[in-house]
Amino acid sequence: MDRKLKFYLTEKGFLKIRLSKGGKVKITLEVKAKKLYEYLNSIVTPIEPEHSIVDSYCKLTDDNYGKTNDSKVIDFVSHVYLHKNVKWVGKSRDKGYSIAIDSIVYHSKSKDPNDVDFFHDTTIIGIGGPNSIVEARVKEDLRLINKEDVYTINCSVYKDSLHKKSFHIDPKLMGNP
Repeated sequence: MDRKLKFYLTEKGFLKIRLSKGGKVKITLEVKAKKLYEYLNSIVTPIEPEHSIVDSYCKLTDDNYGKTNDSKVIDFVSHVYLHKNVKWVGKSRDKGYSIAIDSIVYHSKSKDPNDVDFFHDTTIIGIGGPNSIVEARVKEDLRLINKEDVYTINCSVYKDSLHKKSFHIDPKLMGNP
């Protein structure tokens, strides 16, 4: 993919450079929804679901060669581009079940003064409902190039579009120019 370099002046007269070699990225969370719903339904509050069990029912892919070394959700890395949109969608493997992406949450590393969020908001809320998606634009911040960061995807699995069980996963993003 060719790298594009664009120069422009800001309103205050500063020269700004925009780097881009990619476009929008779509991240898909595919879930064995029936099994995950049954597992989540068996848990009594305040007990939290075990991440390893939740992860075993989930698979992440993207349309930009996202990868994981061992097919674990926590090791999945999506390469996203500065000033380009990222869209998260859910997909069920089972009829009668749907996966909603409720929100994307960034947790800052408070001890690192150079830590920067990929997005303008630390929490990005989905459109709502059984087929909720989340879409956001990556900041145009050169400090994000080659930065790898863990974030949280808050999701729900719906049975017959009525009964909902919530869960979350923690994959990674990496910034590309």
